[in-house]
Amino acid sequence: MKVLERTFRKSERIVAKAKFTYMVFLREVLIAAILGGIIAVLWIFTPQINELLKQKILTHSILKWVIIGAGAFVVVLGIFEAIAKWHKEAVITDRKFVVRAGIFRLVDIQLPLNQIKSVQVEQNIFQRILGYGRVIIIADAMNPVVVKGIVSPARFAQCITRQKSRYEYESGNKSFRLELATSVQNKAY
Repeated sequence: MKVLERTFRKSERIVAKAKFTYMVFLREVLIAAILGGIIAVLWIFTPQINELLKQKILTHSILKWVIIGAGAFVVVLGIFEAIAKWHKEAVITDRKFVVRAGIFRLVDIQLPLNQIKSVQVEQNIFQRILGYGRVIIIADAMNPVVVKGIVSPARFAQCITRQKSRYEYESGNKSFRLELATSVQNKAY
């Protein structure tokens, strides 16, 4: 159970949770492919490179260490990305929208639903095909809150706007009932 679920389980009802995509690892796969391609070219053309440089700088044992180093670099990037993904969460409660992300620099945004002015979804063609994107929440006196890598961002944005409408309706009815009750009590019969 993540932090926000434990935090709001007793005090508020969680209406929706954002799911984050694993496409964030696409960058690591791309880096691995590029490094692998460069190393493969170096491996294949080692004799020609050494002949061109007039020294035997590149040997197969050196290239083996380069492969190990590049592989370790990609694995470390992947681990950091996995930890960052694991420590990222966004939920909608019955009263607010909450985003929590970060490992070393924690960002915790709690935005009451009545302060949300608009919710936007951004997806490029690639993200639309793979089913993820970003949700941008514009509030009163804040910079926009951008949550990247959400699976089905249109559905999550719809959950935010639906819960915002529900919250405004319920709070409006409560204030209306309170006004009605006080006006009835103030009347003298």
